[in-house]
Amino acid sequence: MNKTFKINYLGDLRYFLGFETTKSKKEIMINQKKYALELLTDAGLLASKHAVTPMDNLVKLSSSERVSFTDVHAYRRLIGRLTYLTNTRLNITFSVHQLSQFLDKPIIAQCNVAIRFLKYIKGAPSLGLFFSSSIFVHLKAFCDSDWGHL
Repeated sequence: MNKTFKINYLGDLRYFLGFETTKSKKEIMINQKKYALELLTDAGLLASKHAVTPMDNLVKLSSSERVSFTDVHAYRRLIGRLTYLTNTRLNITFSVHQLSQFLDKPIIAQCNVAIRFLKYIKGAPSLGLFFSSSIFVHLKAFCDSDWGHL
């Protein structure tokens, strides 16, 4: 590739598109700590207390409440940013999916759940993916090719 294109070696990858990588001989760690902290700063929650869980298990999300959230664009942007954070934070995927079901008409209760969610992220912004070089990984996959055929 270097024969066709002029390529400069810039060293090991450290930060790219919001992903931070740390590499050693025994492990590779990928997280989005800077991105998560920017998300908290933009929401004004960097100095707030953190939450232990992403969602309260007693809260039932529904769109039956009549009091709508006025800034729909801000809610959609927040959920979009949280969706991008799920690339390295697999533990938040289900909760973000639950919140994303109400993008058309969010209500105040859903926005309060989103704020609690940000407080959960504040508790451990550097969580991410860990890959050990000492463990052999064998991936298996299954595809049902007849499923789509009618």
